[in-house]
Amino acid sequence: MYIFFVPHKYPVEVVVLCPDVETIKGRERYREKTGYSGFTVETLYDTFMQTTPRIGFWLDNSNQTPQQTAETILNARKSV
Repeated sequence: MYIFFVPHKYPVEVVVLCPDVETIKGRERYREKTGYSGFTVETLYDTFMQTTPRIGFWLDNSNQTPQQTAETILNARKSV
């Protein structure tokens, strides 16, 4: 269960970026700091995909630039 307080004057929407495992591995190779110690990318990805509630807008941004990802999110918001 996820419980959090959100002030009423600030609208909040959930956006989940979920690139595929190979994309995550590729991106991690170019980062100085890694978030994957003690477990594999595959393990974290599988657990995340199986246990995270499907709320909000989920986007596989594997083949997108940051700019394309932002545009996709904004365009999805316009259609709501």
